[in-house]
Amino acid sequence: MADRDTGMVDVTVAFALGALFGAGLAILLAPDKGEKTRKRLSKRSKKWRKEAGKRLDDARETGEDWLEDAEGTLAGVSEEIADAVQQGVKTIRETVSDEVDRIEKQLGKKKRGLFG
Repeated sequence: MADRDTGMVDVTVAFALGALFGAGLAILLAPDKGEKTRKRLSKRSKKWRKEAGKRLDDARETGEDWLEDAEGTLAGVSEEIADAVQQGVKTIRETVSDEVDRIEKQLGKKKRGLFG
């Protein structure tokens, strides 16, 4: 367990040193002064936020359209299944009724034959 903790410390220290080194390079190599860069970044971030909001709205609309389509399809399929089940029940009832009639006729013939 101690080896694992040491590994995490090493990774954390390496990350922190890399971040500091990167920040130092960014300051040294920056093409403009800080204030100008901050303004430019602010404008860009507002633009990106606005674009992201538009894309999110488009995604919501698309998702709502898909949901409506799925609900319509599901309703249609549900009706088809219900109709098929009703038809199946009707067919089963008719078949059972026909079979009962056939058996009763056979039993009636046998009764007549045995007692008549």
